Amino acid sequence: MQTFLSLFFSSILLFFSALLSAQEVVKTPLPTLKVTVIAWGTVNWELQHIKQAQLDHKNGYDLVIDQVASLPAARIAITAGNTDFIVSDWLWASERNHKGANLRFIPFSKQVGSIITAQGRNISSYSSLKDKRVGIAGGPMNKGWALMRAAAKKEGLDLQKEAKIQFGAPPLLSQAMKNGQLDILVTFWHYGARLEAEGYQKLYSLKTIMRDLGLKSNVPMLGYLYKAKLGDQHPDLVTAFYNSVKAAKAQLAVNDDAWITLRPLMKSENDKIYQALVAGYKAGIPDELDQQQIEDAVNFYNIIDGLKPYPTELTLDPQLFHKEPFQGALVDKGSK
Repeated sequence: MQTFLSLFFSSILLFFSALLSAQEVVKTPLPTLKVTVIAWGTVNWELQHIKQAQLDHKNGYDLVIDQVASLPAARIAITAGNTDFIVSDWLWASERNHKGANLRFIPFSKQVGSIITAQGRNISSYSSLKDKRVGIAGGPMNKGWALMRAAAKKEGLDLQKEAKIQFGAPPLLSQAMKNGQLDILVTFWHYGARLEAEGYQKLYSLKTIMRDLGLKSNVPMLGYLYKAKLGDQHPDLVTAFYNSVKAAKAQLAVNDDAWITLRPLMKSENDKIYQALVAGYKAGIPDELDQQQIEDAVNFYNIIDGLKPYPTELTLDPQLFHKEPFQGALVDKGSK
């Protein structure tokens, strides 16, 4: 009898084990979304939090983070259809849309970049940059460089011809600034925040330059770009990504413990720099885009185009901006 019962229960266990295994086999894998980003960019903090908090799985997809060495590499990836999202600015996106790209823009950050001045330099205006040594982080495609050229042009100075320009990687140019080899550095906001934490002075933020050029409201310049075709064919996936991004921002805005696991990615040399980077990210969290901001972006695009040596007279199509409204902070489904 004991042998019979043992065989019976063994058979039951084998049956349920086989049933569970069969369920795992037929389980449908989550659809994937690939985001291609610069390896050292701040967007990695947000994306890594999405992975660590499983905000992608909670919203029904699997996030794949594809790191590349430069912004041009990311732009090539979205243009060639080799990724689903990148982070770039809407000025570039609009230019690509005029060439048939049909991109859409979800705000990522209000932070754009900083202009840091070397210690002891007397620089009070854009026109005073004549003959100065200017470092441009990331290369000629740096949007801050384009904006600063436009601002200087309004004061009658052609920076490309009348300043000493040096392009390079952000950390190398930061070191050049410390070594006294630069007078001005146009760099990404998180590298600017590091220098400010070490005692260097911010001459301008790029938001200030944008305001000086005629942008009235605080329109987030940087955003997640995706092709409209993705939104047309898989609107649920775009919404899922959108919701996970909003959830990540909401959590990182208030949960200091969430930053502890991200600190190794931030490569902060000390607590002061770490706190400056966290504060900078939080300050950059965008609000919901309203109609006035979109109209201001359209007008600003026209202003920038008019400052080009050969204006295109093309306009920014408001359809560029993702239309799904923000609904406030997403409730973390796993916290209930």
